[in-house]
Amino acid sequence: MKINGISQGYIGILLFVLLSGTAMVFYPGGTLHDNSTIGYQFFYNYFSNLGEWTARNGEPNSLSAYLFNSALIILAVSYFTFYYNFLKTLSLKLNNKFFSFSLIITVVISMLSFVFVAVFSGEPSTHDLHVFFVKLAFRTMFVHCVFQVLAMFRINEISMVVRFISIFFSLALLGYILIMDFGPKAGESNQALFIQVIAQKVVVGSILIYYFFQLTAAKILTNTKSINHE
Repeated sequence: MKINGISQGYIGILLFVLLSGTAMVFYPGGTLHDNSTIGYQFFYNYFSNLGEWTARNGEPNSLSAYLFNSALIILAVSYFTFYYNFLKTLSLKLNNKFFSFSLIITVVISMLSFVFVAVFSGEPSTHDLHVFFVKLAFRTMFVHCVFQVLAMFRINEISMVVRFISIFFSLALLGYILIMDFGPKAGESNQALFIQVIAQKVVVGSILIYYFFQLTAAKILTNTKSINHE
């Protein structure tokens, strides 16, 4: 596979999974409600816990923090690089400056916000900034996805599978935003923490799947563009 601005996205996804998975292995322990737990509790630890320099049990968490924060920044940069290159082809197909501008400005804000999520960890000193950028990242990503869905239905070369996956992801993202804002607050109980953590795991998994299928759609459009120019 030739590695270019679009194909590098597969590497971005792989690195995020590998680095995050390794960060989970080395996380010392502790959750929001129980600092006596050992290791990373998949159903009770946020991804953000991996990026905190002190684990919830009070132990240093430098290795996991470096790994996860690097993973998040790599994924954000990878997605932006992909979309910048994809938009060149997408803009030709859309022939609509409003759509093109809306797609690029929302993805820029979202990806920058994810970078700042990594920069400002969830620890007490930066917690408010962390939460602000988490909410901004997901909200602007949702707006981006709405424009993305509309764009995909205007392009004949995009398959129905990719279109419906885009719709499904947009709904999943909306659902997560609603759970964040109106669902049970994680600090209230262990059950509420479980709901919020599971919702986060689902939406992050959905982002990776959505990104993968966008890469596939981008390769199809790019190949079509190349054939038409021959």
